[in-house]
Parts: sequence; structure tokens; C-alpha cells
Amino acid sequence: SRWSRRRGERSSDITFGTGEIAGDFYKDNLCISEKLCFDANFIAADSMSTQPFSVVPFDGIMGMGFEDLSMGAGFNIVDDLQKRMHVPRGGGQFSFYMTDGEDSEVTFGGYRAEHLASDIVWAPVTAQSWWQIAIDDITFNNQPKGLCNGQCQVAVDTGTSMLTGPSEMVDRLQSMVNPRDDCSNFHELPTLGFQIGSMVLNLRPDDYMEKSAAGCFFSLMALDVSGPKGPIFIFGDPFLRRFVTIYDRSKPAVGFAVARHNGTDEASASEVIARIGGDYPSATSSSSKSEAANPFAVSLHLDAGAVGGAQAAAAPTTPPAATPMPAWRARLQQARERSGLWREGSFVQKPRQHAESELFSVNLHRESK
Repeated sequence: SRWSRRRGERSSDITFGTGEIAGDFYKDNLCISEKLCFDANFIAADSMSTQPFSVVPFDGIMGMGFEDLSMGAGFNIVDDLQKRMHVPRGGGQFSFYMTDGEDSEVTFGGYRAEHLASDIVWAPVTAQSWWQIAIDDITFNNQPKGLCNGQCQVAVDTGTSMLTGPSEMVDRLQSMVNPRDDCSNFHELPTLGFQIGSMVLNLRPDDYMEKSAAGCFFSLMALDVSGPKGPIFIFGDPFLRRFVTIYDRSKPAVGFAVARHNGTDEASASEVIARIGGDYPSATSSSSKSEAANPFAVSLHLDAGAVGGAQAAAAPTTPPAATPMPAWRARLQQARERSGLWREGSFVQKPRQHAESELFSVNLHRESK
């Protein structure tokens, strides 16, 4: 049914970084599964821009941030889940397990312990807007480099397909990593770690480098977010495939555990999340991977598709790699090509990307009497 806010607004238009929509407010019974239904408020779009919505394989956007990013009270799905999800524990949690294939999952009401190859490292949310946490430093092979002084901020974002960071920091990291375009030093590259307290979350070269028949390049992209929300790193798909991420509204905090993929065992997991000595300002805690697993949680399958979907994966626009390219890499490569990062098999200078302090704007409309 149609619905209006307290001030009488009955519709809205929203401008995103890559498009816009307009529509009316509705309230309806939303069922995420047969056993998870609740009344929810949402916008039913009746118009949208051609780009990017003509090429995306999904039918809607479900924001899972804090109320600061919502239309207002009553427009936050995570709040609705926390209030109405009838599970003994974990109602304030949801988690993501991401893979290169077709078996990614989102779980409401907790997480699935069988997807975790390590214990969970918890980091408190520092600003309740995005799922934003602080990192104390950046490490190479678990050695802190003194780049953050406890001041770096990270948004963990399931809606971003790549890793991004402030342009000055990205330039410094690329210079320090010093990858060669011909891949000749690929096997000598360090693990790139993000230190939270005494724990380090490591990315391997396969995670932060792009490697194909055309060569190798550093895949952390420059993105300058201005205003009160920046500067900030954004951890998207490459990070989310390495770690199961657990979002707990009740703390609030984000939990990280090594994702269990084929070939992942306890020994290899201990290299991905490492402990280092010393006292650091970020307050962290850890818990056993089975300590809070919720047997009543609801898990949903996620299609391995983003912008471009299967068509993008089937038709990469650069020379094929020696091994089949995962769908996410093909999509990322196409995005880079469209933005001028990759042309005719050669590498070009990254264009600077800038974002406003708000990544979208909202206009409300009252219905005429």
C-alpha cells in the first residue's frame, strides 16, 4: 500500500553516484524467506536512468547501512530485522560469504560457522553511517609501515566491486609495493595487511593485484571522499572474498574471519589473520568461530553477478588470461576499461576520482492537495 511520511511526503527521487531513480513510498509485507517476514517501507521506482540500470541484473537495491543513510525512521531494513526477527540470538547480525563462483551467501541472524576458517576478529564501528571502522596501520608481511598513526578509516562495503583508498595513500602504497607491469616480481610481492589492534588482516598479491596475459597492475583504486566522511578506504569484493564479514548492529561492530574456500585450512588461515606484538589504540576482541553461530539464522544464495552480469563475464574486452577469468575480474576489467584505466592491452595512468561527502542525494515530494 502507498504510504506517506509524517510531513506528508509521498514520493522521492534519489541521485546515486552512477544514476538516479524516482518513485513513491510503499509499505508491504517483505519476506526474505518463508520464515522471515515483516512489514517494510520502501520506494517503488517508476522511473530510473538508463545507466546503469539498463545493464544490471538485479531488480532493486537493499541498503544495509545505518539510519544516517536511510530516508528516515522506518526506512531501514537492518533496524526492521533487529526488531522483528524472531530468533533466540543473533537478530542484530547479518553476514556475507563471497566467492568467485555461484555459491555466495548472505545470512540474516548470524553467520554459518562452516564458512569460517578462523576465529572472529571484532572491530568497533567508529561512525554509524557506513559500516566504518578504524585501522591502526598498514603492514607489509606483518610489518607496520607507520602510514596511519591510528587515524585511517575503512568502510566495509558489499556494494563496491573493488578496493579504493585516498589518492595520496594509494600512490604511496603502489610505490612501496613496486609491482612490475611485466609480472616479473609478482611472486616476490608482500602480503598487504590492515592492522586492527594487535591483529592484521592480510591480502595476498592475488587479492590486490590484477594479473592477466596483458600484464600486472596494482588494483587499489584512488577515490577521494571529501567532507566529514573522508578520507576513507573502501573495502569491496576482493576483500570480502578473503574474509567472511559479520555486521552486528547491537554492538555495533564488524567481525572478520578467514573465509573457508577450497584449499583453505587452519594453517593457511593463520597467515591471513596474523597477530603481532605491541599496544595499539584500536579496541579489538575475538571470539570462537562457533561461539555465536545461530542455528536459527536464515541464509540466502547470492548470484555472482554485478554490473554487466553473465554477458560481461562471457565477453572480456582484454586478451584472455591463461586460465579462465573469474566473473568478478571480468566485470572489474570492463569497468576499468570504460573509465580509461585499461586500453588496448596497455596500462595508462589512473584518472583521479573524486566523490562528494554524500554519495547520493535525496529529494522528497509532497503530494498536491
